[in-house]
Parts: sequence; C-alpha cells; structure tokens
Amino acid sequence: MTIIEVRPYRNGWSVFEAPGVEPVFLDQKQAIDYALTRACFRSGKIRVLDSNGAVEHIIAFDETDRKL
Repeated sequence: MTIIEVRPYRNGWSVFEAPGVEPVFLDQKQAIDYALTRACFRSGKIRVLDSNGAVEHIIAFDETDRKL
C-alpha cells in the first residue's frame, strides 16, 4: 500500500513519496494532481496535511477506481 503525503512547505506544497522524492509546487492543487499521477497503477492513499501536521483530508485510490 502506497502512502503519499502533500504537506505545506515554505511558500508552497511538497509531495512526499519516499526519502529523496519530494518535489515542491506553488499551488496545493498542483501538488495533489502530481500525487494522483504518481499513484497511477497502485493502491493506497494520499494524505493532505495542514500546517500543524494534522491530516486535513485523505484521498483513497485503488485498482477499482481506474478507467481504461
């Protein structure tokens, strides 16, 4: 199961997938779109965190959500 976190980072948003894989985006929507793209063909969830580190919301994804 894959867990990707979208976190606030300085003047933008970082997408943490694994150590060394943490791109930064200016807009939260761009970061979430990138995370959804990285989640392609996997199952797991994307956790969007607020500035305190608390989970703001979760986007679940699995193989049943995919369209061919």
